[in-house]
Amino acid sequence: MMPDDDGKPKSTDPGQFARLLEIELIQKRAAWKQAAARHRAIRMASFAFLFFVIMAALLLYFFVFSDLSGNRSTPKPTPAAAKP
Repeated sequence: MMPDDDGKPKSTDPGQFARLLEIELIQKRAAWKQAAARHRAIRMASFAFLFFVIMAALLLYFFVFSDLSGNRSTPKPTPAAAKP
C-alpha cells in the first residue's frame, strides 16, 4: 500500500524544527554535564588514592629507616678487651 503523500517529503514548520533541534541539544548538553561530573569524580578519587599510597609509602619508609638507625648502639667492651 502506498502512502498518501506519494513519497514526497513533508514540509515541516521551521519553528517546529528549531524547537526539536533545541530540545535535542538540551538533552545532549545535560548528558555531557553528567559525563563530565562522573569523570571529575573518578579523577578526584584517583588523586586521593595516589595521595594515600604515597603517604603510606613515606610512613613505611620512615618507620623502617628510623627503626634501623635506632638499633645502632656503641659497641660494648668485651671482657677480653677490658684486661689490663
